[in-house]
Amino acid sequence: MKTLKVLDWPSKRFYGETHHFYRWKKKLLEHDLKVEFYYDHRDKRLKGSDYLLLHSRYFADGWQNIHTRTSKNEDELIMYLLEMKNATGKLIWFDAADSSGSSDFPIISFVDVFMKKQRLKNLDYYMDSSAANDLRIWLNEVPDDQKTRFVPCPQDQLHKIKLGWNIGFNDYRYFGYKMSRLSNYLSYKVYPTHLSTYDKVRSYDLAFRGTIHKDGGSRNMISYQRNHVLNLFGHLNLHIASGGNVSKARYWKELRDSKLSISPFGWGEICYRDFETFISGSVLIKPRMDHLETYPNLFIENDTYVPVNWNLEELEERLEYMATHYDEYRHIARNGQEKYFNAINDAEGFIQAFKQNIE
Repeated sequence: MKTLKVLDWPSKRFYGETHHFYRWKKKLLEHDLKVEFYYDHRDKRLKGSDYLLLHSRYFADGWQNIHTRTSKNEDELIMYLLEMKNATGKLIWFDAADSSGSSDFPIISFVDVFMKKQRLKNLDYYMDSSAANDLRIWLNEVPDDQKTRFVPCPQDQLHKIKLGWNIGFNDYRYFGYKMSRLSNYLSYKVYPTHLSTYDKVRSYDLAFRGTIHKDGGSRNMISYQRNHVLNLFGHLNLHIASGGNVSKARYWKELRDSKLSISPFGWGEICYRDFETFISGSVLIKPRMDHLETYPNLFIENDTYVPVNWNLEELEERLEYMATHYDEYRHIARNGQEKYFNAINDAEGFIQAFKQNIE
């Protein structure tokens, strides 16, 4: 029996990015992996395990946030990593950054495994910090003085970058944030994920709630795709549920009553909206995802989602055609929903993938 200790992100424990470890704790034990959770890096019990997984957002108030990163808190983190590396069998850094890029490479030499939620297929990109490259690969056309720089990964450390898991395993049940505090295995028996029938009658062509972000003056900023979508609405002859924030109940009702759902890139490629769309039985439209690897891989072009180019230039025509010819795309909503449901209930698949990547 091996032990995996997890230094979790306290504010989203139970229902966030480690949700499935809580949910499948007993199943992991059947695979000879005992999981323990901790919420204070000073807890002495963190030492002495076979594996120690550090959720990077635990350090979000200090080094992990590039806006609050300093040489002082970097030195403190490195000292901590050295201490824990000497006190555990294998030290795992779970880089919880939203994008396939990373700003955490300065500490990669102090850990044994560096896990990404989504990993670039072209690993060489991680070693190149030239002026041409942005932390977010789809923003490479940003002027040099506006780029988000990153410290490159040393070539001899590249092998440590492993594929972890994405936010598809988060708890998206309506009251999941409450139910997840109970026994997760039991809570899913009593309160399973509620999927909307993909072939139900839908009153909206498209559902997309949001407001224009201030950085929208440039097509190359982080919010460009989101703002581009919102700016299109005045030109589309579609029935759209849009506008500012609404209640959770109304948001879900609109999405469940919508034929189409678009999920642009933001801070990262993968968004909560992707999985909310699968649950709602809408057809997911998304910028191309073929540059990355992720698990579970639910992004299969023209099978589980409809791809558009990163610059979104063809989006207006695509939305109008899809809304008019919705029956031609309904099977994509079915495929996405089925693959999502199977993935989030596949404990065996996750455990095998996880164990392979930490060995």
